[in-house]
Amino acid sequence: MPIIFYVLIIVYILAINLYGALMLRFQKKAREDGDEENIAISDTKLLLAGFLGGATAIFISMFIFKYRLKSLFMMILMPLFIALNVYGIILLFSNGINYFIF
Repeated sequence: MPIIFYVLIIVYILAINLYGALMLRFQKKAREDGDEENIAISDTKLLLAGFLGGATAIFISMFIFKYRLKSLFMMILMPLFIALNVYGIILLFSNGINYFIF
């Protein structure tokens, strides 16, 4: 497998984690300020970002910003998504892209 493949995967993982953490931060800030126009970030978008690879940053950000800690749904799904993301990354790095295509 070419090295560029691994670099692109690492950049993607970092980018989706940063996106998830920033999304959670801006959602909390908008709710605190009472800005109804900017509360467009729903839990569905957070869950989608977590499923696509950003679960680690979202879960850590939930504790840093003390936001959505009482949401049992988020507290159960984010660690589950972390486990799925780690499993997928391990499969991807050990077997390469051929495992996912064929």
